[in-house]
Amino acid sequence: MVCVPRVFRGRQRDGVRPTRTLVAGYRAPFSPITAPPRSMVRPHAPGGNCPAASRVVPSRLRTHLAMPLDDAFAPYRLAPGALPEEAARAAEALSAEPLLAAPAEPLPAPLVNRALADIPAGRAATASEACRAADGNPAGLSGPLRACLSSDRQQARVAEAARAALDAGFAGVCLDRPDAPLALGLLGAGFCVDCQRAVGRELTREYGDHFQPVDYLAMAREAVAQAPGAVTFDHLPFGRDFWRVRNRALALALRGYARSARDAARTAGRAFEVVAQFEALGPAQLAAARLVDATIFPAPATSGPGLVRLLRAAAGRRPVAIATQPGDGAPAALARLAAVAAACGVELSGLEPGGAAGQEVAAIRRLARQLALRAGRPPSLAAPVAELAVLYSPEADLWTGGRHRRSVERAGDALAALHAQAPVVMRVQDAPPGAVLVLADAGALSALEASQARRRLEAGGTVIAFGAPAAVDEGGRQTGAFLPAGKPGGVRVGSGTLVELPPLSPEKGPGGAPDLAALERTLASLLGRGRRAARVAGRAQVLVVLTRTGEALDVHLVAPERAQGATLFLGEHVAGGVRRGRFVSSDGSDVRIPLNPSGYSISTVLPSFKGYAVLSVSA
Repeated sequence: MVCVPRVFRGRQRDGVRPTRTLVAGYRAPFSPITAPPRSMVRPHAPGGNCPAASRVVPSRLRTHLAMPLDDAFAPYRLAPGALPEEAARAAEALSAEPLLAAPAEPLPAPLVNRALADIPAGRAATASEACRAADGNPAGLSGPLRACLSSDRQQARVAEAARAALDAGFAGVCLDRPDAPLALGLLGAGFCVDCQRAVGRELTREYGDHFQPVDYLAMAREAVAQAPGAVTFDHLPFGRDFWRVRNRALALALRGYARSARDAARTAGRAFEVVAQFEALGPAQLAAARLVDATIFPAPATSGPGLVRLLRAAAGRRPVAIATQPGDGAPAALARLAAVAAACGVELSGLEPGGAAGQEVAAIRRLARQLALRAGRPPSLAAPVAELAVLYSPEADLWTGGRHRRSVERAGDALAALHAQAPVVMRVQDAPPGAVLVLADAGALSALEASQARRRLEAGGTVIAFGAPAAVDEGGRQTGAFLPAGKPGGVRVGSGTLVELPPLSPEKGPGGAPDLAALERTLASLLGRGRRAARVAGRAQVLVVLTRTGEALDVHLVAPERAQGATLFLGEHVAGGVRRGRFVSSDGSDVRIPLNPSGYSISTVLPSFKGYAVLSVSA
């Protein structure tokens, strides 16, 4: 009998993952074709499907097995030299799971079948197999050697490590920093023989079979020597083609790693999860997030809702977690980030603080999972209420050097400060029909994205543009503006309205957050003063995130400082005519509160709380 841990059985049929199919359609020059989001099947019986395993698991650990990866994804990395049992108890106290352990780590039987094997997918075994920098030295010479993303030997090594983890009884693998070579930047890697061969194939495809092979490494060295300052892809010969190949190689490598692990699991007839933890945050990493079952992204402890909602959009319906650097920020900052992440269906990964801050993080996790179990769906499947939709384009982020992503984060933070419901979308067609489309320094959209945005505007939609939007060709070269010049007061374009505001991350200059007063006036004119989905009146700053599960509405509230006497207003077009709601907070409150009519909205005075709380209302 094959013992499949209940942590992962929710998405399996007879212990084998259903076959995924690809969706035919347009493929942007940079974005890879990815599989559609999975359909989620919830576990029904309270008991496990492996009685023998359940008898040896201590009672204090059985509660972890009752929740699939979709509901509980807060990976806890086993520190070197730590005892597995002590680490399991520490993870339990913080409601963190699953465990991440090295494949050679001897784990007890009750722990190994719910732990992930940590595989260094981005690290080279020897200096001879490492990728090469522009100076010819092994990539990552000052630290861990970086593997080549285009190397067949690295593919085979990762596949062998995944099979060994499967044979050892692990529940899955965590591909540790597969983007390590890409994280070194333009000149830090990508100049080994395998990478140059991949670049040559791309140049032949782009310019025809008559293109003669060139010594790209020598040409790059000459360009670097003659560059007057910082070197960008514009200074390198065929630099745009080289940078596009480097970024696309991550998706190709990650797809190969995941395919080999899933093929081995299918042969063994076992459930097996493939998780990736990235070293950097960029367009290639965000575009590749849906190639694996779950992802872990790096982020500072001071991150706001803009970045968290971007990660939620990149992962789609898959679990996603944030990993902060050790010692990054005070424990209170981590507790605040945990609350913001929970409101958006995201978790925290890594070693969390002990003491009161650690208990606060654990309480936030328990509340989020309790609500998910009550709703019968993982947090990632909650449908966000959208007054606006902020577009993130990996193509624009690639060719603007990260300015587009920073602007998306700043726009999301500013809109959240005004209580506007503005989730991030990865495609124009993903924005709800009635939502205002936000283009944040979208100066390098693909031709398809530009065409869709213009059609949406001319058909009667509304667009807020921070900076002038522009389109590019497949090589990232500007093809000009695709929208007329806008004004802060708005201009008519076809049947729609275009509002243009100052850029948030200009090409020259520091940039910064938008003027909240001007943005508030813009939202009032576009959404209507009496038609806002939510707002809070009070002294304390409160973040409000609205999500739906069927007819039920969940109001996620985050208050870094204690909120007392705050009044919540919900639009009747969002909440309907309900008159009571259930208020649950991470600090222990669980009460039913009345909701009173107030013009075009309903209002209530929130109970005093600090951290994370949820008000659930249903028609």
